Amino acid sequence: MNRELVRQILSDDRVHAQLPDGDWQRVYGKLSGHGATLVYENGNGPASALVATVVPEAAQMTIRTWQDDPALPALSALLARHPDAVPVRYRPGKRCTLSKGDLFLKLVADERGCAINRDARLLWAGQQAGMFTFGVARPAGWLPSPRMILQHRVDGAPVIERLWSNEGPALARRLGQANATLAASPLTPPMRFTYADQMQRTAKYARRLAKYVPHTCALLDQMMMYFEAVIPGPANRPIHGAPHAHQWLDGPDGLKLVDFDRFGLGDPELDVATFVAEADFEDAANAADVGQAYRDGFADIWPLNPSLAHAYRLHKHVAKALRTATAIRLDAEERTMAILANAGRMMEKRP
Repeated sequence: MNRELVRQILSDDRVHAQLPDGDWQRVYGKLSGHGATLVYENGNGPASALVATVVPEAAQMTIRTWQDDPALPALSALLARHPDAVPVRYRPGKRCTLSKGDLFLKLVADERGCAINRDARLLWAGQQAGMFTFGVARPAGWLPSPRMILQHRVDGAPVIERLWSNEGPALARRLGQANATLAASPLTPPMRFTYADQMQRTAKYARRLAKYVPHTCALLDQMMMYFEAVIPGPANRPIHGAPHAHQWLDGPDGLKLVDFDRFGLGDPELDVATFVAEADFEDAANAADVGQAYRDGFADIWPLNPSLAHAYRLHKHVAKALRTATAIRLDAEERTMAILANAGRMMEKRP
């Protein structure tokens, strides 16, 4: 069913036929149990986004504007009060981040915003005390009724393009060193993410993968056996939780790290693995060097357990495989198998 649905979306283009006139491009697409959710923009970024939901079994399709997300009921009212708020990032059913003056307004679909704002205050205090060598966003509050997090704008430019240039490895080492100063800090956030939590998450991903791409079952079983044999870490150091390349900014006053939605106590190896695994999927000629440089920079400041870092890295490959399997592409199954096959080869070369 999934491949047939993707074929319809890509070839028959049922969605495009019902969009208003304009040069609409699909910027997001994901399969789910009920069908597919797609986001189209016409060149004006998220401000122009239309969301299509396709349910093949019921032969239904709905198209709505991004402002009318049922999971974010306060969004349309917020925009009516603040028409100058500009959307900068939108994920249907999950979150929408808007820019207004010096502030970023992030509406979320659940109550996590209270904890995120609490952590933002803790991090801001840590930065003010000089605990780490990167800057963070200054918190501006949490409004529970609209489920909205407010944070001040962070100065700096994204590092993502520079990472894949000639200066990439040197820059990556700086990022790794900066990330390690968080692990070395005395902060004690309330949340905690353990290796057992990672195992539970990856087991859920593996079950979903097996549904979308049944041929993955044998390899996934081998990987789960490998993961289960890993000796867990103490999960007792402050970590970002997802410090991939898009979370880093650089400017005249130094590096900045943003989006601490998964901030808590955990294994520093998870932070390193997140960045390195993202580099694994880049086509840039220096991608491997960038990943190694980040790992080396982190180890300059904080010691790493190579076996645990390797395991977390492979956990991230399972997550990438699931994202690929649910992508709106005809070759999604082949690409998924390639990701897992490479992960299997990496598993055999464990440190």
